[in-house]
This record gives sequence, structure tokens and C-alpha cells, in this order.
Amino acid sequence: MKNLFLAFTTLIVLTSCQDAVTGPTEAQKDTFKKNYTSFLEHHVKGFETEDSSLVAAYLADTVKWSPPVWNGNKILGKDDMVNIAEQYFEEFDNLTFLPGDGGIDSKGAYWGGSYYSEVGESTSEPNGVRVYGTWTGTHTATGATIYNKWYAVIAFNEDGKVVMFSDWMDVSGMQAQIEAHVATQTE
Repeated sequence: MKNLFLAFTTLIVLTSCQDAVTGPTEAQKDTFKKNYTSFLEHHVKGFETEDSSLVAAYLADTVKWSPPVWNGNKILGKDDMVNIAEQYFEEFDNLTFLPGDGGIDSKGAYWGGSYYSEVGESTSEPNGVRVYGTWTGTHTATGATIYNKWYAVIAFNEDGKVVMFSDWMDVSGMQAQIEAHVATQTE
């Protein structure tokens, strides 16, 4: 019985190690790089150049968006994402994304796949991308510089279009930074 338990335990360990050693294929790595590069070329560059057509170009027409503000958990779509981007363009200048910034000992900004999950399944699928960083910009009306840590989970389809986008940030923190700046200007 002891030998059977030892053999079973060894088999589990070797199987687990094999998954960890194998990792993603070169094709999966290439797809992941294509996806996060698309995020940089469309989302980041779109915000930095205030070009909503760049943002819209990488979104599938059927994209489902869960915005960072509380809205009763209502899922929004492509037009909503583009309209909000245009509102940011009106309210802020010099929008810049600092990849990986805001973390403690951050060694990266773009992540995909996982060997661990709540349901116990591992994946090296490249179409799910997690992005970490800080957005910074200048509030147009007041000149306040804002810094906002930001996180997103983005799912791409096989055509390289975003089909799901969920992002989180402290939206009220931007207002607090603007108010603090205005308060120092009136002293």
C-alpha cells in the first residue's frame, strides 16, 4: 500500500512538472505578442494621439466591455468604449501609459495564460491578456497632472480583435488629484 501511494504521488508530481516544463508553443507565444502589441498600437497609441479610430480599429463590433466605474454591472459595447475614449481626449492632454508602473517590484506589464486557477485548470492560451500599468495625463481645465494605476483583462478572437475588455482603476482618485491641485492653486 505504501509503495502504491508513493508511485501514485510520483506520477502526479511528474505529470505536473511536465506541464510546467512544456509551457506555451512558439505559435502561442507569437499570438500573445501579436495581441499585446495590438493593444499598444491601438489602445495606447490611440489615447496618446487622441485618435479614437485607432482604439475602434482593434475592437470587434460585438466587444463586451465592463468599465471601471460602477454602472450596475451593465455590459457595454464598442460605441460606448469609443465615446468614453473621446471624453478622456476632451478632458485630458498628454495621456501616457506607463507599462508595469505602479506595482511593487514590477517586472512586466503584459501577462497571459496561467498554470493556476480557481477551477484547477491550467492554460497557455494566448488570447487572454492581462495588462498592468499607470495612466498619466494633464487635466485640460485645471492643469492638474494625474496618475492612475490601471489593470485590464482583454480577450482577443482568432482575427486579433478584442471581444471582451474589463478594466479597473480608481476613477474617483483622478477627481481627488484634480481637486488637490486646484486647492494648491488657490492658496
